[in-house]
Amino acid sequence: MNSTMNHRMATVFTGLCLAFVAIIGMLTWWQVLDAGELKQKDQNNQTAYYEQRVQRGYIETRDGVRLAGRVATQGVNGDRIWTRKYATPGLAAHVLGYDTQGHSRTGVERALNDALTGSTRDLGAVVGLLDGNEEAVGDNVRLTIDSKAQRVAEEALAATGAPGGAVVAIEPKTGRVLTMASYPTFSPAEVVRSYGSVANRTGAPLLNRATLAGYPPGSTFKLVTTAAALDDGVSPDRTFKGGTTFATPGPDVHNFPGEVAPAGHDLTEALTHSYNTSFAELGTDLGPNKMRDAMRRFGFFSIPPLRGLPHNELRASGLSDSDTGKPLRDDQGIDVARVAIGQERLTVTPLQMALVTAGIANGGKIEQPTLIERVARPGGGVSDEREQQVWKEAMSPSTARELTRMMGNVVEEGTGQAVKIPGLDIAGKTGTADYQNRNLTWFVAFAPANDPKVAIAVAVEGQGSGQTGGLIAAPIAKRVFEALLRPGGAA
Repeated sequence: MNSTMNHRMATVFTGLCLAFVAIIGMLTWWQVLDAGELKQKDQNNQTAYYEQRVQRGYIETRDGVRLAGRVATQGVNGDRIWTRKYATPGLAAHVLGYDTQGHSRTGVERALNDALTGSTRDLGAVVGLLDGNEEAVGDNVRLTIDSKAQRVAEEALAATGAPGGAVVAIEPKTGRVLTMASYPTFSPAEVVRSYGSVANRTGAPLLNRATLAGYPPGSTFKLVTTAAALDDGVSPDRTFKGGTTFATPGPDVHNFPGEVAPAGHDLTEALTHSYNTSFAELGTDLGPNKMRDAMRRFGFFSIPPLRGLPHNELRASGLSDSDTGKPLRDDQGIDVARVAIGQERLTVTPLQMALVTAGIANGGKIEQPTLIERVARPGGGVSDEREQQVWKEAMSPSTARELTRMMGNVVEEGTGQAVKIPGLDIAGKTGTADYQNRNLTWFVAFAPANDPKVAIAVAVEGQGSGQTGGLIAAPIAKRVFEALLRPGGAA
């Protein structure tokens, strides 16, 4: 009987031990391993309570302008509650995002929420705060954004009177995003006060067009076509038959109205003057497989790994079905002549075109883009610093050099002359595309051409039939270049 009793007691004791271990395991998983996902849930009242008592970390530009601070108020229970204070309303709003009760958060506020609330630290600090034993202070975030150039870009977009547009400027050798402007914009402070009034405005001001807009790239895509051809062994001296029309199995491809490509012109002249017929011929010769391969090398069909924004605030560029929006499979036919000139079912983001341009500027290598310079502890010390790495190898160094020379011609004597700045060599490319029955104007460029420090993409919506990238977008790029590269600028 004693043996039976001892066996039962041992069984019960073993069961209790296993249950205790399971409970510890579950608590560890929830509070440590799965904490990030749980904290992002709007229904998590404990997290909301915790975060209201945290002195949320500051967010500043790389030149020290504070975009997000904090202010203390008294809660209903008499305890101290911390809320966001947006000190510079509207500046870099789509990068910064917003932090609200009830409408979650976006931008850097969401992507780096754990650091900003200090919850990346040990579990003991969190438990102590919840028990009322201490008050937590979050880490501070330093962005790569330059406030002067950011302000210039935002003002230039607004001055066009366009319904929308975006500017992205990148440091080619590092991947730092120096400027990311989307228009129309918003004030994060106003979103906190009245989310609905901002969200319901015409023009979708909360949409980050720099990373989420699906624009046709127009002639800026000819840079990808040219890189594909040069890497495939096509000579810059390759000549074209010229004229005004290139015949395809579908509708013929035409040059810009009134533009006649001279017979026997070479590839450099074709890019300089952006002849559609020449690039339709070039794309047809390359074929769909080589075009798709070149696009993949530039990062098309992939979501750019931009550090600092949530995954759902980024989109891939590429070919997609016009009805469903789903990416086209490789076995689905495409009009390669129109892909080569930036038409067909091709859509891109301004971020993607800035990365294309930065890749050319950086000798063929596209660095992983980042909005985050560093994350610092409130008491001193860096908890997370930018790590540079190559994202894509888009082309050979020799192709990048040749393409740089051609893009220099575009600015010196072609369609991009409006970007000229005395004493500064600039390599660029214009583009104009049909978007929502209006002209979408583009300009992409980098400078200085012989030692690139800034690569830029500008897109402006809603322009009339006579407006082009050279007339509308290039002057905006010029202003941003001046802000970053002239005396007193940031770079």
